[in-house]
Parts: sequence; structure tokens; C-alpha cells
Amino acid sequence: MIEAIISAALVKIAEGSGGALVEAIRQRFARSPEPTEAIGTLDRVAGGDRSPADVDRLRMLLVQYAAEDPAFLGRLTQETRPTGATNVVASSDVGKLIQANQVGDVSM
Repeated sequence: MIEAIISAALVKIAEGSGGALVEAIRQRFARSPEPTEAIGTLDRVAGGDRSPADVDRLRMLLVQYAAEDPAFLGRLTQETRPTGATNVVASSDVGKLIQANQVGDVSM
């Protein structure tokens, strides 16, 4: 279960759609024994200047902290949970219809 949540978190970070997620991870890393290294890895991955080694290191750190800290795992779960919308259109005369779920860091 932890691996699936971490994978979802890494996808959101790579897409650039996880601003709140990155901030939650940054706060947890700030309490780590080596916050500078962990936060530096997070910043590189979130900023798009990432290497495969950075992604692997971030994955390892997230798995470690999620396993040790149930509250952090809960926050990761919350931030990676897909949000969806269901629209019902009860008319056959629909002009234009637009559905936007998330645009940048703004959810609608």
C-alpha cells in the first residue's frame, strides 16, 4: 500500500500538480536528521531538474518516513487521492459544456 501511495505522489510531483503535496513533504523532511539533503532532493525532483538517482532517493525517503510516521502516510494518502466530479446533463439541448477539475494548484 505504501508503494502505491508513494508512486502516486511521485507522479503528482513530476506533473507539477502537487504543490500542497510538496509542501507537506517539505515540512516532514524539515524534521529529519539531514533536512538539507532531503529537501534538496525534493526541490530538484519538484523543479524538474531531476536525475533518476534523485527520484530513487526521494522514493526511498518517502517510503521510510511513511512507514515510520502514520500521520505523514495519512497526509500523503490525502494529497494523492484522486478527486473527481460527476456531472449530469438532463437536456438534449446543450450548447457548450466545460468541466475543469484542477487547473494548476487551483481545484474547482
